[in-house]
Amino acid sequence: MTTRVSLHLMQVGSCRHCERVANQRGRWKLVDFPSIAALIVHPQAGPVLFDTGYAEHFDTATTPFPERLYRWATPVQLAPEQTLASQLHTLGYALSDIRLCLISHFHADHVAGMRDLPNARFVAMGAEVSSVLAERSRFALTRHGLLPGLLPDNFQQRLTLAESYPQRSLAAQWQAFGSAYDIFGDGSIMAVSLPGHSAGQMGLILRDQYDREVFLCADACWSRAAWQQASMPSALTRLVMHDWHQYRHTLQQLHTLGTRHPEIALLPSHCTDSLAAYRDGSTSC
Repeated sequence: MTTRVSLHLMQVGSCRHCERVANQRGRWKLVDFPSIAALIVHPQAGPVLFDTGYAEHFDTATTPFPERLYRWATPVQLAPEQTLASQLHTLGYALSDIRLCLISHFHADHVAGMRDLPNARFVAMGAEVSSVLAERSRFALTRHGLLPGLLPDNFQQRLTLAESYPQRSLAAQWQAFGSAYDIFGDGSIMAVSLPGHSAGQMGLILRDQYDREVFLCADACWSRAAWQQASMPSALTRLVMHDWHQYRHTLQQLHTLGTRHPEIALLPSHCTDSLAAYRDGSTSC
């Protein structure tokens, strides 16, 4: 039997953007996109983070030009009660309690709080790490949503590649996503590749405290409506997308999975509807 974990979703800030940019069937309207991080409590290993959401470090990193373009394109809001420290405290933990942080990808809205985790080791896919550490111009990095200044100074010493964990076959419903990396060796947190949006995006498969099967699918899509409709984002996003065709393929895999298995909670990282549905206990997220 798969080891269950406790899952707590946290909205750590948000940004405003046109809905139609994220979903070509969306409205021509500015909407809030929450930045969702997850606290996963393993029965033996304790608290684990999946991404960090926004933090004040984002403001610092986007003060100079060209990094300021990132701030202009996606205006950020982070209320005091939404900070990672505040929400962890509400759940009974401190930033220093986090010993492991799993990074879906290195876009700033997912990693701005890494510097606030003094005791954490970080796990990410190898291709994603290579992307953020690549020798590229600041403009090129900013264009792809990467702000290396958000990384802790000793980041590489605290890094473990996801590919170093035991590789496992997945159950039939997941096989379109290939094999997975078993983070704790007990099937409780399985990391899978979700290519397209970034160079090496990682999603997580787990079973929560309510015995629900959950797929934390990061930015493989930006909303429940997108995967339900298999609706691509605006072509404008091709400017920042790592691989448009891979993104389309991954989105179609999510559409097929969610349609055939509505009992699985698919949770994109920026979807208010999915966040509300999961918190309400709905199995159709």
